[in-house]
Amino acid sequence: MHSTTEHSQKTLRMPSEGNIRGEEGAKTPSLQNVFAHWFMLLNKLLSSALLLLVPVFLLGIVALWPHSRQAGIAALVVAAFSTAAFLYRFMRILTRIREFARQEIGLPLERLLHTIELVSVQKLELLPEERRESFTSDAQQQLIHVARGILEHQRFVDQVVDNMFEMMFLLSADGVVMKANRSACETTRYLEQELVGHHFRKLFPLSDALVDSFLELEIQFATTGVVRDMEAHLQTSDGEILSFSLNGVKVESSSGDLLGYTVIAKNQSETVRLVNQLNRSNLELGRANADLSKRYDQIKNEIAATEGQRRTMELELATSQLVQKTFLPQTSPRHEKVEVHGTAVPAAFCGGDWWNTISLPDRFYVFIGDVTGHGTASAMVTAAVSGYYVSVKQALESGVDLDVHEILAGFDSVLASMASGNTSYYMTCFACVFDFRRKVLRYANAGHNFPLLLRSGQRVEPLVAGGERLGSKGCEPFQVHEVPLMGDEFVFFYTDGLIENKNEDDEPYGKRRLRRYLESNVHKPCTELVDELLKDVSKFFGEGKSLEDDVTFVACRTRAF
Repeated sequence: MHSTTEHSQKTLRMPSEGNIRGEEGAKTPSLQNVFAHWFMLLNKLLSSALLLLVPVFLLGIVALWPHSRQAGIAALVVAAFSTAAFLYRFMRILTRIREFARQEIGLPLERLLHTIELVSVQKLELLPEERRESFTSDAQQQLIHVARGILEHQRFVDQVVDNMFEMMFLLSADGVVMKANRSACETTRYLEQELVGHHFRKLFPLSDALVDSFLELEIQFATTGVVRDMEAHLQTSDGEILSFSLNGVKVESSSGDLLGYTVIAKNQSETVRLVNQLNRSNLELGRANADLSKRYDQIKNEIAATEGQRRTMELELATSQLVQKTFLPQTSPRHEKVEVHGTAVPAAFCGGDWWNTISLPDRFYVFIGDVTGHGTASAMVTAAVSGYYVSVKQALESGVDLDVHEILAGFDSVLASMASGNTSYYMTCFACVFDFRRKVLRYANAGHNFPLLLRSGQRVEPLVAGGERLGSKGCEPFQVHEVPLMGDEFVFFYTDGLIENKNEDDEPYGKRRLRRYLESNVHKPCTELVDELLKDVSKFFGEGKSLEDDVTFVACRTRAF
């Protein structure tokens, strides 16, 4: 990010139909026919060359028979006519050879080059289905098929990024803006073309406070490769100074090459506007999510065969994963009376598990959820739930008293609003609050696995509570349960992927193995317990084995009070 590079993109001209088809619209011939045609033309050229022997023979007669003037003149006349006939036929054959070479070699090569041009600039939206017959070879058809898949995948990624509520910038290795989403353009009041191709410092004009923000951003990227909630000031196109919290990550390829950076800017004062934007986009998400997962699998298989798109794919997938990670706690939540640590391992590049906390002086809320399925569609549901979670957090911090069953009812409304036609979305969720003022643990459940409670010297006790999944139409109100707090509680929250994923012997990890582990390790700090449990389940499932479902678990321990 230390030098500015100029951004330019060449627009290639779409070839005309005549250039693609060729003048005669002929299909590409077989190799045997091409050789046969060449042999025939060369045979004619050789036979024409034999005509040259006639004038040579007659000229020889003239040279050897000087005493007959009439015979010499006759021989010269015949030689002249023979030479003219030879030259005429020779030129016709050369013309046919040149035309044949153009038709059978030049035009197919020209069509292939046009196809490569179309692939390189991804102009496939200009190529309707009825014109695909003009591309006749298998290589051309494969290029068209792969390029269309690449274009569809790029459109999907662009849609995910553009629908983000936060400002997102995709930077090259030199710090040049390669992509700015819709929220970034609306907030900074720059058009996208005014940002793309320019260095990111364009948003940090020459004033001491703004330059310091940009230098701190560069230092964090250079030293750690990660920017965590850095306070910065950006200047809009009309000179307004806005305060943001920047969060970003360095993106590298599997070989360690630097691909670029992703930067997300959050403006907490815009939360209400973002929630409203979420509600407006839910209808569109409901229509689009039905086939996103299928399209992703199809496009991923097509892209896997195209090594030339590997670096672009790595950067795009890393961006999608970064978006997903912003919905989860980036560090262990803190509270003076609670020790907590958790982890989430997605089964696909984007997961459907979600957890988070809200810390107040006299209360500590914990939420954990599992969207039905995993992958792109599930990630969209977690995005919607995370958007509502932000509004709940703001309400609680401003003094509004919300109980756990009211929060679950709000989550349920969000999922219900996303339903469209025959498409519905479901999510299990467990919500609880450690109420240190009343010294009770209050909880409500929406079809989720029962968390496990352990006290000193006692066996594991599940926090049993019934309730329908979020998104179920006409479900009963969520029931609230509570247990007393004594200051020595250990509560373990988890999603079903932890106990239901199987190893190579088709054996699940299971509840019994989990309980034995917790009883043996409950005395350990939460961070150590979670990290060692993650190693234990990874070893059980087997190194390199793909997970069938996302795995998420959170450990909480109350301190003496």
